[in-house]
Amino acid sequence: MNKKTIKALVLVLIAILPITTSAQDYYDAAVQPEGNGMAENPYKVETLENLLWIAEQVNSGLDFAGFNFEQIKDIDFAATRNWDEGRGWASIGGVQIMNGQVVKLSFKGNYDGKNHKISNLYINRMTDFQGLFGYVYSGTVRNLIIENAQITGIENMGVLAGYAFEENIENCHVTKSVIKGSGIYLGGLLGYQSDGTTVNCSVEADISGYDYIGGITSWCIDGKIIGCWTTGSVKSIENTTDGRLGRVAGGIAGFLSNCTMSECMTTARVEGGNQIGGLAGTAVKSTIEKSFAAGQLIKGITYVGGFVGKNEETSISDCYARSEVEGDVSVGGFIGSLDYTGSNIVRCYSTGKVTAHDNVTAAGFVGNKSYTATIKDCYYDKEASVQEKAVGGFSHNDCDCKPMTTEQMKSQTTFEGWDFNKVWSIDKSKNDGYPILKSSPVTASIGTTIINEPDVRVSITGGQLNVASPRIPLARVETFALDGTKLFEIKCNNANAVTFSLPDDNHMVFVIRTILVNGNTATVKAMR
Repeated sequence: MNKKTIKALVLVLIAILPITTSAQDYYDAAVQPEGNGMAENPYKVETLENLLWIAEQVNSGLDFAGFNFEQIKDIDFAATRNWDEGRGWASIGGVQIMNGQVVKLSFKGNYDGKNHKISNLYINRMTDFQGLFGYVYSGTVRNLIIENAQITGIENMGVLAGYAFEENIENCHVTKSVIKGSGIYLGGLLGYQSDGTTVNCSVEADISGYDYIGGITSWCIDGKIIGCWTTGSVKSIENTTDGRLGRVAGGIAGFLSNCTMSECMTTARVEGGNQIGGLAGTAVKSTIEKSFAAGQLIKGITYVGGFVGKNEETSISDCYARSEVEGDVSVGGFIGSLDYTGSNIVRCYSTGKVTAHDNVTAAGFVGNKSYTATIKDCYYDKEASVQEKAVGGFSHNDCDCKPMTTEQMKSQTTFEGWDFNKVWSIDKSKNDGYPILKSSPVTASIGTTIINEPDVRVSITGGQLNVASPRIPLARVETFALDGTKLFEIKCNNANAVTFSLPDDNHMVFVIRTILVNGNTATVKAMR
């Protein structure tokens, strides 16, 4: 029996899978999409009712392994706000009760959003595994935009998926969303991620929960996060029973374990109790490279760092932090606490102001360090940090981190041993004059974002969009939201520079396309 015949037989089984009476009422409006799920004829998802059909099948036991879906239109979920007595959307997969037993049901198919969007996703359910998908297992989701999502629950919550295992998530974007949970494992994109890959994704959201909170994911174990970025806020809240403030929060990930992170950036504000970091709350036996954190404030109690709160056996290279950092104990401009052999920090810098109650374990770069961790070819701005020492605590061996003035931090000659041909660049017009990474999707500074493309310079300062092309005049500038919606257009009349006041709306990140008089174009992202 060939593969197509097997899939056809599986489809026949869809109609006879057991569904409880209460669940059937919820799925009454479900409509099977056109197509058969084969690669050459994928299911064509164009309505909310089509997605409801997918949820019905997965939540009845069919995982769609090997089946393919393509979204062919934007889909508005506003109507779901009144579904199920105000509980809203019931996730595709997750924890269900079948035949009196609690089981995990997962989506194992391939879903391609084709860069269409899902708007107004609403979930208010005091259960776990909440998101558009509750559980993605060995499945793929790509090219999807989710806008204006509001999700309230307990734990394992993410706008795209509450729980993901051996998944492949690519080019998915969350904008203008809010995630609130009373428990653990909350992420802007994925609640929990294990053994999977997340590539070229972004989140613009406010996220709050108890333990393990992150802009992209709360927890990444044995996975990869590549080329992702976030903005908004990440906050761990108090426990309602004992008043203890939650822990382990980061702008990209709350907790990393045996993970690889590369070319990521965040400008999220991060607050919580212990193990709070601009990029990651805690990193264990992981690798981080070519990434940066530049949120306005990173605030916690213990193990608080502008880049990573608590680092254990994790190698970090070619990264930087530009956030103000506040805490009580083990507070550093780059890392709060650096522990164990394998915790090697190379070619990194920090510039943020550091404030701590315990000055013994507070410093401009690392708050507290173990004897076996190493720091090499690193720098920090001693004037901006208001800290005279690079490393706090009592272990100062293998600490090659030099305090520099602000002026020295903006000079390429300061950074001995750094690769300014392939990895780094420095320009007084970018990143407030501090070094930037050539691979960064966005170059950000506190309060101002400046992004450069060849021949075109784009900056946002004080609500003003500035576009300049010194060599070739500008024909027009088009500005879009992240979901592709065109916001406005500027006719430049062959000028070499234009300035425009940004509309007073909720957009924080813009995609700006410049068209030069010679027909060449340059497209960049800029953050308000």
